[in-house]
Amino acid sequence: MRVRVQPPAPGPGVPHDPPLAADADDGVPRHDSGTITDPWVGRLAASDGMFVTDDRQRIVAWSSAAQRMLGFSPEEAVGRTCYQVVMGREPDGHPICGRNCTVTRNARRGRGTAAYEVTARARDGSAKCLSNSVLVVEGPAGAFHVIHLLRETAGAAPVMRRMPVEAPDRAQEPMVETLTRRELEVLRLFSQGATIDEIAESLTISVFTARNHIANIGRKLGARSRLETVLLAMRRGLV
Repeated sequence: MRVRVQPPAPGPGVPHDPPLAADADDGVPRHDSGTITDPWVGRLAASDGMFVTDDRQRIVAWSSAAQRMLGFSPEEAVGRTCYQVVMGREPDGHPICGRNCTVTRNARRGRGTAAYEVTARARDGSAKCLSNSVLVVEGPAGAFHVIHLLRETAGAAPVMRRMPVEAPDRAQEPMVETLTRRELEVLRLFSQGATIDEIAESLTISVFTARNHIANIGRKLGARSRLETVLLAMRRGLV
């Protein structure tokens, strides 16, 4: 991934870079960068698909690289919510994108979200397997913008194999053990993006106890990561 601030327009004596120019030795395009201009972050260029959302999840900038990847023009994407355009899902079909998603909740707390894989719907209805990296830009009075960088993965088959095929069925099976009242309290804070220290402080318990609760919740849900813990909890209506 490469993100850079676009330099000022060339002045006299400064040559323009030719678009899509190929390097002489390896033939790799050096200038195939979609650009966006956002008042918060200035002008950015990236060869990855790129778009920016505001604190209400509305798309405020959409690059040409994102258009090449998903087929939506800036006129079609800007002003709509990101989940209406991308319609991101897990490889098994369960929705990831939605109102007040994990990325948005973390951004409201001034935190980023680890890169994750998502199956998006292109304009022509085809599925695109993408890796999404996010950057949070904070503004005044708690406002923020989120920069999304999309990169196509090797293909649908490898992505699908990363999520075991039995995952959807397992999500519908009853848990071996029911979550306790305290575990449900921890889970709700955890799903809102709270850290272990913040959970411990909020519930007046030790950090060690909070960490044990999170481990037990993951074990009972059959989750292997923080994101999967939240997703499985949402499927069962626990959060």
